[in-house]
Amino acid sequence: MRLYTGLALVTLVSACSAPNPEAAAVHEYAVNLDANYKDVIARLSDLQTAVNAFVQAPSAAGLVAAQQAWLAARPPYGECEVSRFYGGPLDQAQGGMNEWPIDESFIDYTTTNPNGGIINDPTDYPQLTAQVLAVSDERGGIENLSTGFHAIEFLLWGQRVDQTAGPGQRPYTDFVDGGTAANQDRRRTYLKTATDLLLSDMQGLDGLWDLTNPASYGAMMVAGAPKDGLTKMLRGFSNMAISELFYERLSDPYVTQDRKDEESCFSESTFTDLNANALGVEDVYLGRYQMMTGPSLSDLVKAKNPALDMQMRQELSAIRAALAAIPPPFDHAVLSPVGSDAHDKVQAAIDAFSPVQATIDQVAQVLGITINI
Repeated sequence: MRLYTGLALVTLVSACSAPNPEAAAVHEYAVNLDANYKDVIARLSDLQTAVNAFVQAPSAAGLVAAQQAWLAARPPYGECEVSRFYGGPLDQAQGGMNEWPIDESFIDYTTTNPNGGIINDPTDYPQLTAQVLAVSDERGGIENLSTGFHAIEFLLWGQRVDQTAGPGQRPYTDFVDGGTAANQDRRRTYLKTATDLLLSDMQGLDGLWDLTNPASYGAMMVAGAPKDGLTKMLRGFSNMAISELFYERLSDPYVTQDRKDEESCFSESTFTDLNANALGVEDVYLGRYQMMTGPSLSDLVKAKNPALDMQMRQELSAIRAALAAIPPPFDHAVLSPVGSDAHDKVQAAIDAFSPVQATIDQVAQVLGITINI
């Protein structure tokens, strides 16, 4: 059973007792998203703990533990990305948290630039503080990314020298004084600082959604006009499904055949990202998060057009099933020969998205909402 205090509890009671189903759906969305954000924070706290232990005493086992903690943080973050695209807290934080692709040589050494990157440039970057890393993001180019999930991913896995052999194979001795590469102490500092910054950014984002604070973005969304809240929900839902998940994350790598266009290329975990995004999209429509469930967009559509609601549900379910069927790692499936099972499954996932745009447009019309994808 869920228990809430302050504004969240008052709002829950009023939303559930009020005759306005739109307000109830907005409230459920806000409560579910609040829980999702807090799960991300919990997993990032685990990552911080693992990274702290590793940099204090680098070891092969410690590096694996940090990698596993990073991987564990990705599903809840991928689910909450559906809260972008309407000017909310995640839109403000996303640039420094989950942008890609990264020019690896902006951060650290690569095979073609053994002395490259911020880590190996103590002259221009004498201090590797959170402020220094944050202001360096995109300095000199949009792929010059210095912070966020994928900067940490690169530090943990390293460059994929052999693109066909799996994830990067960075040795833990890159972090050991006198070990491999150079500037091992700065590499430790960078990893710890970037991890601390990512957690801090997520905590700040969660604070902006705090349902116990009447002045927060989340509380004001719940207290505002229900139609405005529904518009934000549907814009996030539609843009995440079509613009981001379908075009940028699934179709673009398929069309370009470029491994750098896949999201988590260093760890080879893009399959997890795609499936988490699809789950987040479906959850918003169904008004659920994990075991939490309540009034939803689906309920509102069903009340006006049951057939359309069923169609939307079936299409979202088909997307999830098609993405789950792609054999990981994702880039290997994308680059597999035409006619192969892996290639056909990527194509099937792309095909599963074909009717969704038109259905979302119909859902918006039924709800009296204007969206821009």
